[in-house]
Amino acid sequence: MADTTAGSQAHAHTAPQAPESAVTRGEFLSLSSVGLGAAIGAVIGVPALAYALAPVTEEATFKPVMLGPVEHFPPGPGGGFKPVAAQYIEDPKEPDTSAGLAWVVNSGKNNTDWLAADAMFIVFSNRCMHLGCPVAATPLGFACPCHGGQYNKEGQRTAGPPIRPLDRFQWEIKNQNELWITQRWSTDFVNGQLTYYPVKGPGQPVHIPFGGDFVQNTVPDILYPNVTYTHGPVPKPQ
Repeated sequence: MADTTAGSQAHAHTAPQAPESAVTRGEFLSLSSVGLGAAIGAVIGVPALAYALAPVTEEATFKPVMLGPVEHFPPGPGGGFKPVAAQYIEDPKEPDTSAGLAWVVNSGKNNTDWLAADAMFIVFSNRCMHLGCPVAATPLGFACPCHGGQYNKEGQRTAGPPIRPLDRFQWEIKNQNELWITQRWSTDFVNGQLTYYPVKGPGQPVHIPFGGDFVQNTVPDILYPNVTYTHGPVPKPQ
């Protein structure tokens, strides 16, 4: 189709010798709208699809970090719930972007196996699983001041918009009395069992409670790829 010369007007018809290519003004606008919609859909959809299908090309490693001496994290009266805040720097080379805070709960028991039912500590992330705001400790568990998310003493959501329980840290005792966190895990309670998953971001489900095993365990990974922490075997449900 030739360019329209300056000063000429475009018309809703073509030259008489090509009637089969005639397009009315309404048809032209309809086709333009469809084309524009397709273009917008491509701009939005292609990057999203590419993100969902792209292979993981770079992984980060959670760097173990000491939270402090064990005596800094005493149990509450009678072994009760008394979270103690512990600040940490995950990457000393990037202190401004890797600072974090963990809530350390001493159970009053002595088992140093972090997965044991009578483990000495539970170490929670302070990141709300709605949008990532920092949660505060309360007598009943934890609460998010941003949008009202509430968690019980197990870190399980009890009210508000969070989509899942608080993340937990794997921990160990080093040099006899130093509490270290060595890995981070996302969690959910599946059929009443505490279940661990590779880390996902706030607002991203780790488990779907319907649709069979494939949907429950595969769809979240397709829609919401894991944060690319390297990790060993995922801990078994507790």
